[in-house]
Amino acid sequence: MKKCDVIIPIYNAYDDVIECIESVLKNTKFDGNKLILIDDKSPDERIQPMLKEYANKYKKEILFLTNEVNKGFVGTVNRGMKESKNDVVLLNSDTEVTPRWLDKMIECAYLSDDIATVTPLSNNATLASVPKIFEPNDLPEGMSLDEMGELVEKCSYNHYPEIPTCHGFCAYIKREALDKVGYFDEESYGRGYGEENDFSFRCYEYGYRNVLCDNTYILHKESKSFLDSKTELIADGLRVLEEKYPHYKHQLDVWVQNRPIEYIGNNIALAIGNREARPNIMYVIHDWKDIKNNLGGTTLHVWDLIKNMRDKYNFHIFTPEDGIYKVYSYFKDQEMVAKYPSVSINMTMVNNKNSEYRRLLEQIVDEYKISYVHIHHMIGHYFDIVDVLKEKNIKYMVTLHDFYCQCPLINKIYEHKEYCGMKPEESKCSECLNCIYKTKIDIKSWRNQWSYLLENADHVITPSEITKEEINAIFKNINIKVIEHGIDIEKEESNLTVSDRVNDIAFIGAIGYHKGSKLLEEFIKTNRMKNVRIHLFGKIDSQYVKNNKHFINHGKYHREELKDLLKKNNIKLICLFSIWPETYSYTMTEAIACGIPVISFDFGAIAERIHKYNLGWTIPFKSSYDEITTAITNVFKDEDKYTKVIKSINKYKIITTKEMSKNYVDIYSKKAKERGLLSDNIKDNIAKNRVFSTYVSYSDYSWVFSTLKWRLISKVKMPRFIKKIVKK
Repeated sequence: MKKCDVIIPIYNAYDDVIECIESVLKNTKFDGNKLILIDDKSPDERIQPMLKEYANKYKKEILFLTNEVNKGFVGTVNRGMKESKNDVVLLNSDTEVTPRWLDKMIECAYLSDDIATVTPLSNNATLASVPKIFEPNDLPEGMSLDEMGELVEKCSYNHYPEIPTCHGFCAYIKREALDKVGYFDEESYGRGYGEENDFSFRCYEYGYRNVLCDNTYILHKESKSFLDSKTELIADGLRVLEEKYPHYKHQLDVWVQNRPIEYIGNNIALAIGNREARPNIMYVIHDWKDIKNNLGGTTLHVWDLIKNMRDKYNFHIFTPEDGIYKVYSYFKDQEMVAKYPSVSINMTMVNNKNSEYRRLLEQIVDEYKISYVHIHHMIGHYFDIVDVLKEKNIKYMVTLHDFYCQCPLINKIYEHKEYCGMKPEESKCSECLNCIYKTKIDIKSWRNQWSYLLENADHVITPSEITKEEINAIFKNINIKVIEHGIDIEKEESNLTVSDRVNDIAFIGAIGYHKGSKLLEEFIKTNRMKNVRIHLFGKIDSQYVKNNKHFINHGKYHREELKDLLKKNNIKLICLFSIWPETYSYTMTEAIACGIPVISFDFGAIAERIHKYNLGWTIPFKSSYDEITTAITNVFKDEDKYTKVIKSINKYKIITTKEMSKNYVDIYSKKAKERGLLSDNIKDNIAKNRVFSTYVSYSDYSWVFSTLKWRLISKVKMPRFIKKIVKK
């Protein structure tokens, strides 16, 4: 085995240093190797006595050096690399290593002559972070560091993929590379940050590669040595790298967007989550993209369910995305995604069965040991799902979040113009759909498919009574249960009153045509309401968005900002003029939580709650513009009625997501039985079905590009591994 010295630069961080040294001594064979400890003139007076004690106790293993003056990180590690005549590992003092760590890194380094540096996996090392790349990760609950190291080694692909740069928290460097490329650039990078990137880039110019040791895991706690000056140090490092390597950022942006090593983290997440057998529930949905920022009502509802029940079940989201199918898995404390690009998504109103989809679904149900299925939306899915689940004797339930089961237009707006009624004539439906889709659509066949799906379901759920009534108008024999959606939002006591002067009203969210954009346009252009000012918090696809004396466009907002925005602008009434019967409306709940009453047309779930709990006002659907403005004006004329509504709002109890989820626990606990650990085939699928693109969507990945750490590693000439990705 090659000799390698471990160099630990030390500056304060007393407790971390002890834990680091102890872990190295415990997990490293010192057969001719040295542990080089260098104190960079730490102000902490405990450091030197502690290091001397270690050096005296382990005389054969440890070489202890001190800097007479503070050299900074780069000068300190350079001193260590010059002191050594062997390969070296630069190891931060805020790390802890795991069994066989050094042996595995040496094996990796000598797989090929052109490997210069080796970086292990970690909980917190940007591009080497697992399970989630680019994010800090906690150790899994109930697992020790050694157990995590063992798990990573056991489940590893041993692919040793190339990466754009080594990471300085733990970097193995061959002596041959040091002799040819030189040491770190001490003059340019001083106290640290950027020096390992610079060195890696120089290695590329000499024909070397940087690789990831994907069977080795090391804990990184994040440096406590330079906390106060870290941001400044990174900025300085960035400036130097921009000067030395000004080109080829796009090619590395391709790397970060494709995340070519993300599959390694997904596989580790699978291994962690698959440690114990639990019931596996599959959610079928149409939209799961960018879940942390997705504001779709159905998606929000499903995410709330998962967050409240993942301590009891494994959840697997089966969804179409970017032209392929994906399965997002959520275990107790881990998340992963597997991609399935083999099935094309071309579901149409007349092409709603697909043998490839059927085979994929059969594969997923078997490999993920699915014991129960909850269908939340069928857009992008095929009706083969019913036959597959029946054949495999797997029960399923359906939640109807809109009217897709009745009409492909989802919200039943006839020819995109007006609501077509609770039970429109089939001939009228066909006429509308043929006009929109420019092809003949048999609405009767569509509803027959849905009838088959709903009749075979274990449960059918709607979020409101009025939606149940609307669904049953077409599907008379379907037994529907109502479970209202929950939302976690702090409710405020309201003390709003009407004013003799200006009363402010607001539209909230993305106001498309079905949400009343035409009415809002009329308000903006010709507001004839005396002493009423209109606000928009959100967006509208219209040319009429400029501020005027009676309209203020505040633009987009973050959800957590809404309460303060409404309060700051003294909003007295929220307008929810959807021209279709909403099945729930999170926006209404948010308004009520802010203590503000609402006004809507007299149909759908919004009107249902207004009437049931006296939360605002309704006006007849298809009211004229003048009738609507009169109704709003009258709200502020009747002070007694307004006061009673505010009192009702203060009494109203909002259902929490935890309370909502209890209803589903009652269902799942009876139906979703544990079927054993997930199949090993998933591991192979994760590695095999990686999808690469040469197009960079900066809007999707701007959060990565804007981080200082990534900006450091993205300033480099295009190496061979990028060319390989682009060719794929």
